Amino acid sequence: MAPRSSYNSQFHDDWAWSLAIRGSTEEEIAQAMGISRRTLIRWMENYPSFKESIESGNKSADAHVEKTLYQKALGYDYEEEEKIVNVDKNGNPKPVKIRKIKKHIPADTMAIMYWLNNRHKNTGEWAQSQNIKMQFDKGVDLSHFSDEELRSLTRAGDEKNEDGS
Repeated sequence: MAPRSSYNSQFHDDWAWSLAIRGSTEEEIAQAMGISRRTLIRWMENYPSFKESIESGNKSADAHVEKTLYQKALGYDYEEEEKIVNVDKNGNPKPVKIRKIKKHIPADTMAIMYWLNNRHKNTGEWAQSQNIKMQFDKGVDLSHFSDEELRSLTRAGDEKNEDGS
């Protein structure tokens, strides 16, 4: 267990924020500060400014990641600098030339799917999962079937429903 430490708002609040904005978990923040996770939680309960620092850092980090995911889903343009160093016939460097190159990052299908799946999770419109309902007589035990056998039963049920039986 980590040694006990005294809370100092002028020091720990800024430190906690700087760790949270980098994506550190509560466990990682506690470890960096040399305290137990239990102490970290107690500080969050007893010192509102400490809790706010962590929450603020987390919100900022999440917002940055969300913005990046959004940009990746849409695709984006950026400019890259290429430095060209030429030398004269005596081997002396000439002034550096900077060439700007415009580049395009196309939309990323996985980012689009992730975005839509999460934005529409309440409607299920872009859901990645299927809800399968099967009706069996009471007392039927399916626990001994493998996943493949259960899928086969589901397919058989679908085929039965398609032909109207």
